[in-house]
Amino acid sequence: MNWAIIFNRLFELIDQDGTPNYFSGPRFMRTVREINPYFPTYQQFIDRRRAEVKSTTRRDYFYDILLGFDEAKRVALVNSVLNDLDESAAAKAGELRAILGGAVAGPVAVVPDHGWNAARLNQYLQDIDHCIAAADYAHAVALAYTCLEGFYKAFVVQNLPDQAKETEIIALAKCIKKHLSEAIDSYPDEALSMVMHVSHTVDRARNRFSEAHFEEEAARWLAVYVRDLVNTQIRLLLHFF
Repeated sequence: MNWAIIFNRLFELIDQDGTPNYFSGPRFMRTVREINPYFPTYQQFIDRRRAEVKSTTRRDYFYDILLGFDEAKRVALVNSVLNDLDESAAAKAGELRAILGGAVAGPVAVVPDHGWNAARLNQYLQDIDHCIAAADYAHAVALAYTCLEGFYKAFVVQNLPDQAKETEIIALAKCIKKHLSEAIDSYPDEALSMVMHVSHTVDRARNRFSEAHFEEEAARWLAVYVRDLVNTQIRLLLHFF
């Protein structure tokens, strides 16, 4: 991983003085001590830096601390910081988690408050990135399926209440595609067909994870691909919510 880029993106988030995102030296050190309980306290660390004539600027010593850990603990430290940013900077935190998971940051969807079960669906979207960052790819794909199915249900309840009895992802997708094709005749058929293609892809990917063992690299990229499909699909349908 390119830790310089990861750190620069992280520091941009936590250097916003006067906001809930801001990490002072003591706050950052408390997070570090969650990863390593025997790490020096803030005052001990600063005193040692001064004795060694090293910079006590936050950016400099935050970076030195991060690089002082092995890669697994670096990931754990960044994820711990991001956990504190989930409420105040959810989208940016999700993008950085995607990078930690070995992926280019993908599209991020946010379900509006008026959406059916919006809080739970948004939590699923965040949890997918958490799972990818933790290399739990099967769980990430399972969550992606659950999230897309839940959003389809929200869409149908909102726009097609007479079809609300449908609960399975493919059946819901068919209802949505039919509704959109009838309501928006100028929309490209190919785009509407993607509703079904994405639904079948997510459904099949979930089943494949339960049927087969992937190489880690293949599992990671499939999980990232499914995550991006789900986010993109939700962003599309939000225009018609």
